[in-house]
Amino acid sequence: MNQRFKYIFVILGFIWLCVASTALAKAVIDKEFSLGIGQTANIEGEKLVIKFKAVLEDSRCPINVVCVWAGNGKVEFEILDIDGQNKTVTLNTEEEPRVTTLKGHTLKLISLNPPRIDGVSISPGDYSVKLLVERRSPN
Repeated sequence: MNQRFKYIFVILGFIWLCVASTALAKAVIDKEFSLGIGQTANIEGEKLVIKFKAVLEDSRCPINVVCVWAGNGKVEFEILDIDGQNKTVTLNTEEEPRVTTLKGHTLKLISLNPPRIDGVSISPGDYSVKLLVERRSPN
């Protein structure tokens, strides 16, 4: 009976992530892909779902300014794998962690877009990220 509830939970979790997002994107392992804020990607053939939840911090140096520090973009994701493991992950553009380990995979934040411009604010809905999911080689 407990096994049945586990499977029901996994199915409901996948449905929730798909419905909660504005769109479901398909992504391929070992190939960069982009997500808009609130968007969810299904990694084809990998039973892995990633949702871009929020930009928690954006102190990146504007492209029209000379800075002594590059700044950082901190981004939050929700991850769901086939085992029903649902976890929140935070990745950064400059600070660690930039990469996280998932069951059999790594998730890397390649970039946060659009770039900042001095004097121009970025609306939360305008953000997107470029990501890369790779298979981890067994040890």
